[in-house]
Amino acid sequence: MFMDDYLKQMESAVRRSKGKNQDCSEVFEWFEKYVLPSKLDVSIDHLELCSLLSNGGDARDKHITLLMNAGLLTRQLIDPNMYWFSIPSIGPILKGLTQGRKEVLSLLNRRKYKEMLLSSLEKTRLRLSPLDVRFHLRDLIGSGQIKTVQTATGLLARVSTD
Repeated sequence: MFMDDYLKQMESAVRRSKGKNQDCSEVFEWFEKYVLPSKLDVSIDHLELCSLLSNGGDARDKHITLLMNAGLLTRQLIDPNMYWFSIPSIGPILKGLTQGRKEVLSLLNRRKYKEMLLSSLEKTRLRLSPLDVRFHLRDLIGSGQIKTVQTATGLLARVSTD
């Protein structure tokens, strides 16, 4: 994901959260202007976040809570003073990705030799994932969970045993 894509996701999250809470909306501008350009790591400390947000104004815990509710920050479970940068509304996409992987692997595992022609596998419809089956096949091939073998009738997709 590129920074432009992240900023677009952030803008849509800001629009959704502004409808709920008109107060403290300036914190999103502070976050975009001061925090994102200066912090390229995946996590940020509470004190550092407060100091960067303070460049724009008086940052309080309610501002950080607003960022968390918008889906821009997630508190780390191990250290409560650390936050991860997160992508707003990524949950349904990740759910579709994992369910699609499971469904394709389950389909192949139910076969006698745990293999199927790639052309016929691409024609199947997935029930649990909004993503196309070709996306999941490329994902599983790239991750090494499925191997392809060239046969006389075409490419064969086989569940990897190693």
